Amino acid sequence: MGVPAGLRTREPATAARAAATLTGFSGLVLLPWALFLPPRLDPGPLVACVVFALLLMASSFGLLRLPPERLDRAGLLLVVPVLGALAVGATNYVTRDTSAAAQVFLVVPVLLGASQLRGPGALLATGLGVLVSGTATILVDPSAQGFTDAVVVGSAMVAVTLVLVRSGDRRERAFDVLHEQATADGLTGLLRRGAVDALLAEALLRGQVAVLMVDVDGFKQINDVHGHLVGDQALVHLADVVRGQVRHTDCVVGRRGGDELVMVLPDCTREGLAGRAADLVAAVQMAPLQLADGRLLPLTISVGGAHAPTHAADATGLYGAADAALYTAKRAGRDRFSIAEVTVVG
Repeated sequence: MGVPAGLRTREPATAARAAATLTGFSGLVLLPWALFLPPRLDPGPLVACVVFALLLMASSFGLLRLPPERLDRAGLLLVVPVLGALAVGATNYVTRDTSAAAQVFLVVPVLLGASQLRGPGALLATGLGVLVSGTATILVDPSAQGFTDAVVVGSAMVAVTLVLVRSGDRRERAFDVLHEQATADGLTGLLRRGAVDALLAEALLRGQVAVLMVDVDGFKQINDVHGHLVGDQALVHLADVVRGQVRHTDCVVGRRGGDELVMVLPDCTREGLAGRAADLVAAVQMAPLQLADGRLLPLTISVGGAHAPTHAADATGLYGAADAALYTAKRAGRDRFSIAEVTVVG
């Protein structure tokens, strides 16, 4: 399960490296500051700062060693800036130091959270940090100046967080657009062949998977009689019908080229494959394409199916088996499906 998506990082690997860098850097700066720089600390606060600095450096090493995805799911990449922000306020209170040199440490966890976490997590880290740091400042210096310092520092930290979160959201949206353009077919909106191949390879590693190859019957005749514009409309219409027959959670639909579509069904059983193919053929039969003049153009498809590991163990073999089954369906009269035969070796 893990923490909610809104409290996770945008990119776990990058966030883990940033957390390790800033955590280690903070420890390296805090240690000589506590030991050597004025004002000299009392023994209690001195020991606390030294121990905290050593913990920061140890945490930095751990962040570099552990898997980033696991850290993110467990919420540890959220915990780092949150604890960092709380620790800055607590350290300022223990050392009775609310100077600019002490409060500037709050910038480290705020920048880490704002640049790496999604909006809710970033605001949570900054809000807690501002609250604790501001409270420590007012407790140490309850004068008007202390209150002013708390408000000014807190406002600056919130402003920085909002700017960085908005910038991160814009970059993420732009990346999503570019990713969609790179992986989606321009005509149908289905995935391109390369994206489908990658998802099939991933599904094969997890266990059984099925493939359905779909071909429009008489597509050349549609182009010759009605024109290529209608041919394109037929492909878009077919893509919509196919999408209506599947759930995103159990099927991936792509265009392999021309009028050929492919469906990848992770975790689909050998027994369930024929039913999925039959439902698809029937759905297309019942959904003719409406032309510009109002006429209905009947469409039919031929479908070939194959299952791994029943018919093949890798993507090449699975595609080959499904393609052979597709042409079996075409030779048998089209407007039907065929499932690959099991080849017995030896």
